Amino acid sequence: MNRFIKASLIAAMLTAPVMADESFGGVGITIYQVNEGVHVAEVIPGTPAAETNLKAGDVITAVDGVSLKGQDIEFSKSKLRGLVNKPLEITYTSNGESYSTVIRRAQITVKDLDNKAVKSWYGDKKSVNVQELETFASATENDKQLVAVLSRGNLIKKDVAVESANVNGIYVEKAKTAPKISKPSAVRTGDASLRLFNRKAISFALKSPGRASVTILNADGELVTTLNLDNAMAGVNTLAWDGSQLPCGRYVISIDHNGSVSGANAVLK
Repeated sequence: MNRFIKASLIAAMLTAPVMADESFGGVGITIYQVNEGVHVAEVIPGTPAAETNLKAGDVITAVDGVSLKGQDIEFSKSKLRGLVNKPLEITYTSNGESYSTVIRRAQITVKDLDNKAVKSWYGDKKSVNVQELETFASATENDKQLVAVLSRGNLIKKDVAVESANVNGIYVEKAKTAPKISKPSAVRTGDASLRLFNRKAISFALKSPGRASVTILNADGELVTTLNLDNAMAGVNTLAWDGSQLPCGRYVISIDHNGSVSGANAVLK
C-alpha cells in the first residue's frame, strides 16, 4: 500500500500518521476539515458511528459543545478521539438541518492484512473478497473483529475481489470482550417533573410535599451522583450541585418522590 495514502487515511481516522499498526479510541469515520467544521467522508460499517444516523456528506460542527468552525484538522481530531468507551456528543448538519447524537468511542485498529497468511488460508488465491477476508479474520483474531477493508484509502464493497497485499483492515473490539452498556430509559410514573438541569442547579416540580431523591446517570447508565431533599415542598424545588467537571452530553435524571419514580432525559452543554 502506498505509504502516503495509508498515512492520510489513518490521519482521517483520527490518529497520528505513522507507519506502524494504529490503535485508538474513535467513533469510526474518516473526515476532512471545512470552514463549518469537519466533513464526513466515510462512515465505517460496524463502528459506533454506523449505529447512528450520521452519514457521508454530513458536517460535524461541534463536539461536546465545543465548536469546530474555523479550526484545523488536528484540533478537530483531538476532540473526536479519546478514551475508549467514553461517550461524546456530536452536533452535525445534514441536508440543511442540525442534529445532535451521543456516541461512545470504541477501540479501533487500522493495520495491513497479513498477505502471506491470507494466501495460505485460501490456497494461494490471487484475490479474495471482503467476505472471505472477514471469515479469515474471525478465525485468526482473538479480540478484534474486521469490520471494513480499504484499498488505497477507499472502502471496498463486500463482493469486490482485491489482492490481500494491497489492503488495510479496520478492526473493532469483538462484542464478547467489550463492556456491556446499560441503556437507561426515562420513565414517568410519578408526580415529579424536571424543570431545569445545568452544571450548577437542578429544579423539579412536585404535586405534593415529601422526601425527594434525585439520581443522575450518564449515557452509559453509570451513576454520576444522588441528591436528597428530605422536606421537599409542593411546587418547584431547586438543588445546588457541581457538574463543572462532567463532559457535555446526554444524561438521565430520575426523581424518586414518596415511593414513585419520574424520569427525564437532559443534556449538559
